[in-house]
Amino acid sequence: MSSVRSYNSALRRDQAEATRERILAAMAALVEEGEGQAPTNRAVAERARVTEVTVYRHFPSRELLLKGLWEHLNRKDGIRVGMPESPADLRAKIAPLLASFDTNPAQIVARVTTPQGRAARASLDPERREAFLAVVAQASPALPEGEQSKAAAVLQLLYSAYSWLSLREQWNLTGQPAADALGWAIEVLLADLKSRGAASIAPDPFALFTASTVQPES
Repeated sequence: MSSVRSYNSALRRDQAEATRERILAAMAALVEEGEGQAPTNRAVAERARVTEVTVYRHFPSRELLLKGLWEHLNRKDGIRVGMPESPADLRAKIAPLLASFDTNPAQIVARVTTPQGRAARASLDPERREAFLAVVAQASPALPEGEQSKAAAVLQLLYSAYSWLSLREQWNLTGQPAADALGWAIEVLLADLKSRGAASIAPDPFALFTASTVQPES
């Protein structure tokens, strides 16, 4: 009896997961066909051949549906790098992240240039902020909270499709050269954070003045 119950439970889970993926595939197809316009839940339900109630049961809010869409697109495009968990992890993941973007450039461009793509991406903003604040806290534990936010914001920007797109379109940097450039910037910032202590994230006018007035030895 127990084995039958376990079998039925596993079957229901598999069926629910299949339905969930069908809903997300329908959402992705409608977004692509609509040139980035947000399809209604009714349209998603019709394309997925489920009821609108079923869509709401799997995704009770629009934000959860968009988050599911973003994760579905990542799986579809082979982007499995994920958020960094430490400074060392951030260094290690930047090259694989950019490589995954280079594999499907048209899809990645659409994600950061269309309204629906940006909305789906924004659904993971809380997780992004949490991940990068944790990285900064490990790199510079004495840094005040507000200053940690500044540092986390810049590191997250470097570790994003926006930086990848800028290097690609404005400088024709792709592949390893792009990974080298962003990896170098991340390394410099992490080294600075390690030695910064509680000093604020801002330019040091005195240091700039000193650098400009130092004369090379003859």
